[in-house]
Amino acid sequence: MKGLLTKDFLTVKKKYGIARLIMDLAIIAALMIILEGAGSIYISFLLVPLEVASMLITLANSDEQWKWGKYAVALPLSKKQIVSSRYAFAGIAAIIGLCVALAVNTISYFCFPAYQFGFYLFMSVASFCVVLLFLAFILPSNYWLGVNAGFAVMFILIILLVVLGIWSRVTNNAIMGFVVENFDLSMIIGFVSTIVIFALSYVLSISLFKRKYA
Repeated sequence: MKGLLTKDFLTVKKKYGIARLIMDLAIIAALMIILEGAGSIYISFLLVPLEVASMLITLANSDEQWKWGKYAVALPLSKKQIVSSRYAFAGIAAIIGLCVALAVNTISYFCFPAYQFGFYLFMSVASFCVVLLFLAFILPSNYWLGVNAGFAVMFILIILLVVLGIWSRVTNNAIMGFVVENFDLSMIIGFVSTIVIFALSYVLSISLFKRKYA
């Protein structure tokens, strides 16, 4: 699995490179400057999930182009290990996204202190959960119908996220109000349910991969 993880990291490094990293940092800085306090919300709930999801889509696309699946099942590895390595990469990418969200929200707290620091911490954890939810739906779609299905799922999830944001504005941030009033409960329910969905996604992906290369 170490070799499979290394292969995924090298693929992402080749596809993205330093130029993409600089561009992403520039976008983050621009959003922070232009949108001020609201910038952290867009970065946490839109930019970070989109970037992490696009990495997994890139890996799935590379696998299809290189016919990696047929080669991988010929290696002395179980199908479960092959899927597990991709989910391990997804988990690492999600943790990196969490670190980015934490950094952005910490900067927002000191530069645009509209709320208590606990709220910014919640936004970072919520961003992590959103990323895991994105991946929990995208990865099985890739194993079931290919990279195009994964891309379609990512597009649908982004639309749903935008609609949720608009609905929250229309209802005077009713969702945020509930979260603030029930902070501890919201943290527990959101995190636990996300982990359960991600675990179910992992089991489903193993089943789909085994069926595909039976």
